[in-house]
Amino acid sequence: MQAGRADAQGQGSQVRVAQYADEAQAGREQRLLRQHPQPVAASSSLAAPGAWLSMTHMGVPLLLVRQEGGQVQAFLNVCRHRGARVVPEGSGGESRAFVCPYHAWTYKPDGALRGVPESSGFPCLKQEESGLRKLATVERAGVVWVVLDPAQSAIDPGAHLGGLMDNLESLSGLRAPVGFAPRSYEVQANWKLLVDGSFEAYHFKVAHRNTIAHMFVGNMQIVDEFDLNRRLYLIKSKFAQDKPQADGFDPRRYGNLTYFFFPNTTILVQPDHAQLSCLEPLGATRTRVHELTLIPEAPASDKAKAHWEANVDLYRRTLAEDYALAESIQSGIASGANEAFTFGTFEFSASRFHSQLQQQLSAMPEASQA
Repeated sequence: MQAGRADAQGQGSQVRVAQYADEAQAGREQRLLRQHPQPVAASSSLAAPGAWLSMTHMGVPLLLVRQEGGQVQAFLNVCRHRGARVVPEGSGGESRAFVCPYHAWTYKPDGALRGVPESSGFPCLKQEESGLRKLATVERAGVVWVVLDPAQSAIDPGAHLGGLMDNLESLSGLRAPVGFAPRSYEVQANWKLLVDGSFEAYHFKVAHRNTIAHMFVGNMQIVDEFDLNRRLYLIKSKFAQDKPQADGFDPRRYGNLTYFFFPNTTILVQPDHAQLSCLEPLGATRTRVHELTLIPEAPASDKAKAHWEANVDLYRRTLAEDYALAESIQSGIASGANEAFTFGTFEFSASRFHSQLQQQLSAMPEASQA
């Protein structure tokens, strides 16, 4: 950082534009994402045992319930009788039982099948094996992470989040933050275009000249890899002015840390809060963005609420600049102007992500790709 050199590797590389426009690949990517932990809700939205949340994420109907022991468990919100959604989308503070609206099969908060009307008509039913399907679930950094593929229910999501999550939670206020200002919206671009933008600082001085460019050193980003995950550090202008020493260095004062959890989640860490963004591919050219602000505690006054809203507004205005460019790129792909995109030596993290993604897609069993 003191030398003013960004991390760089190799001689540059290329990524074929077909990877941003192929519907068959988009389908495989959707299945891959369901095999990795997805941030689906703030832990604070399920405040006490019995609290529940019914939602759909990446096309999967989910039921989250905080158990008596304090942990959150995610289930497929699908009746084991004839497949109806058991609980309408919404939330509640107390759950004694969940009753399917089709035939009134009833489930306990722990997902176990509690009752079947006229059960004599199901002589072969094994009630102990007919509870709601559990999904691998973990709470980290104030967020509920769920692996949406029921075939992966035995894995440990925390192991995938790994050492990078440990590092994130070591930062003040980020072990158990409160969720604030969630929103979801669509961008007319491939989800990987949105990922690419977070992996390089080359665009900052140009794309963000009207918002935050003045706050940062041009094209200065440090990249640390944690297997498939990574931490990126964008250097603020005040670093060059203050010339801090390595001893006692406070990274949150002199830059923005971005924690990327493969394949589609980023958490941008700022001095007193963080911004989570999860990308849901809806097809080759459409992405649903899920955002959640993570703050130290719920706002206790209008002044505190206004403070966080101002931070959220700046974040969203900055992202809007990135996403408008992504939509522009997506429309240009169809023109045939480029067969491949070129990534410079200091953009290596983006092209490396594409290589890792292709490796993961190739490793999926044929049955999962069918």
